[in-house]
Amino acid sequence: MTRLSDEHTEDLIRESLEHLATRAPDGAEIREVLAQRPSSRPTMALALVAAAVAIIALAVPLGLRAYTAVTPASPRNADWAVLPYKPGWLPDGFKELTRSAKPYPGPQTRTWSSGETGQVQLTTTPLDDRRGPWTIAPAPNQIIVHGRVGMVAEVYGDGTMLTWSPDDTYLLSLTLIGVENPRDVGQRIADEMVRDDRARVSGELRFGRLPADLELSSVYTHVTLGGGATELEATRAGQPTAAAVVTASLRAERPDSGDATPVPLKVRGADGFSLPKRTGRLGQEDETVAVQVEGGRWLTVSGKRDHATLLDIANDVQLIPGDYSWFGKAPE
Repeated sequence: MTRLSDEHTEDLIRESLEHLATRAPDGAEIREVLAQRPSSRPTMALALVAAAVAIIALAVPLGLRAYTAVTPASPRNADWAVLPYKPGWLPDGFKELTRSAKPYPGPQTRTWSSGETGQVQLTTTPLDDRRGPWTIAPAPNQIIVHGRVGMVAEVYGDGTMLTWSPDDTYLLSLTLIGVENPRDVGQRIADEMVRDDRARVSGELRFGRLPADLELSSVYTHVTLGGGATELEATRAGQPTAAAVVTASLRAERPDSGDATPVPLKVRGADGFSLPKRTGRLGQEDETVAVQVEGGRWLTVSGKRDHATLLDIANDVQLIPGDYSWFGKAPE
């Protein structure tokens, strides 16, 4: 019987949280979006932002070990944009904020928040048999989910992470941030986790022609004041969990010019602009091309490629209908 290594498990958890940290939406913006939704839905806010999640990711203790023996991954969703699990229960007031997915063996992530009473992150990672074996967590760190041994750990301040394998195919990591009685609440959420296989990460962008050495590696969706927002990433072919080489996004905000001056440029037949590498409000920014498209939102393509390549990618990006009907809803 093949077992998943403890080191590999920790790498997957750490990578998932760090990836989420870089893409967490702005809390104030989420508050305003939800405040504008129909009054029949409770208003809620994202109280924690990317910096907090980044600290959590860096604080996962390397000495923590997991869980129980598992067989190699077998039936997985052929379409990696399909989300395989969802909570069958969450505390009152928790609404979904973000969805993201990466191709095998990368994770899928969903987040829910109730604003003042915390945030819940569910990361689903396919198991594989490339490393072995793992060890059993010490008794105080063990949880039991439907007869399977898992692990619980504190992950900085008021964060608690529960990790277990429900089906010999996926590893689930449930992180509760700012939630009262997190171990008990997390145990109930884990006990009532159910298969989904219907929800999708469905944004409004699709890469057209990419350089031969790049391929789509991530889709991330959330909502801003200007409506739905989608971000795509491309990495080197065969390296879906590596850092993005090129990113394309569609959102309301104009790209940050930082300390650079925009250079006028025709993009997709319209008046856009380009920006060189620069220092922006979030630090160093890659070269960028951008254009405002129909509806007033900004299509932005940036990355570690030359200006001409980024322009070609922007000209070939497809704008497609997206689905944000899940935003601000409890699990159904």
